[in-house]
Amino acid sequence: MSNKSKQARQKKNQPKKQKGKGQRKGKKKQKKVDKFAKVYSKQKKSVPVRDLYQVMRWPKYIKIQRQRKVLMKRLRVPPAINQFTNTLERNTAYQLFTLLSKYSPETKKQKKTRLQKVAESKVIGDNVKSKKPITVKYGINHVTSLVERKKAKLVIIAHDVDPIELVVWLPALCRKMGIPYCIVKGKARLGKVVHKKTATALALTDVKQQDKNAFAKIIDICMPKFNDNVETRTKWGGGVLSSKARKAIEKNLESSQLSKKLMQEQKIRERIIKEKLEQQRLEEEAQKKKEEEAKNGKPEADKTEDKKDTKKTSKK
Repeated sequence: MSNKSKQARQKKNQPKKQKGKGQRKGKKKQKKVDKFAKVYSKQKKSVPVRDLYQVMRWPKYIKIQRQRKVLMKRLRVPPAINQFTNTLERNTAYQLFTLLSKYSPETKKQKKTRLQKVAESKVIGDNVKSKKPITVKYGINHVTSLVERKKAKLVIIAHDVDPIELVVWLPALCRKMGIPYCIVKGKARLGKVVHKKTATALALTDVKQQDKNAFAKIIDICMPKFNDNVETRTKWGGGVLSSKARKAIEKNLESSQLSKKLMQEQKIRERIIKEKLEQQRLEEEAQKKKEEEAKNGKPEADKTEDKKDTKKTSKK
């Protein structure tokens, strides 16, 4: 047998050491330390957790969105573009979109099934005519042609069309033709109605008999808010200063007000000093006169009385 095997057997046969009361069970668990973490102190502590929101690198499209929003606040926006900030209220917009959802155009599958039924009926011998359903019209060129021919009964425009030049002239055209229009939040919301990603404008040419009351209510809201509202057409937007600029202006105003106060106080002091000097001069003059009178012997008043007495005696 080898020496290694003998040593191993001897270790097995040896009695195990009994653990005392003071001794702990098992070994101490060592803390896991990241080898690549930078050390910032002698005690070898890792970097503290910090809020890195300001340092974060955002995607380019998010940066552009935020910069555009800030620019639209700071710069003066002309009325033609500023009118798109005046959108339809939430409740009326909900009513409008519920109505539009009923008139969303057919999908490819729906159209295929409808045409198949017509073809089958023709094969059988039934002359069934399938009428095209009343739907929402979309596409900027199609909507403009409907407005020009006065076939559109309501035009819905998105507020966030980019570039805005695609739609900026459409409200003026609707007003000229006397067609009610409204501006709604979200081109994606309009696109959803038409089974597209986005849509710049939609137009309703006709409505079913059951929906005419709801449609009339929406038009009654849209006409005074958009078509007949002169204020939105003439109102300039933007021109809102940042908090930093406002604080600087306030600081300048406070400093100017303080300087004005100091100037007023200085003027008051100067006036008081002048009044005091004048009073002192008058007092000094009066004192000099008294001293002169004391030197001459008689005051001036007594001299005048003596002169009068001499005149009376001469007359007698």
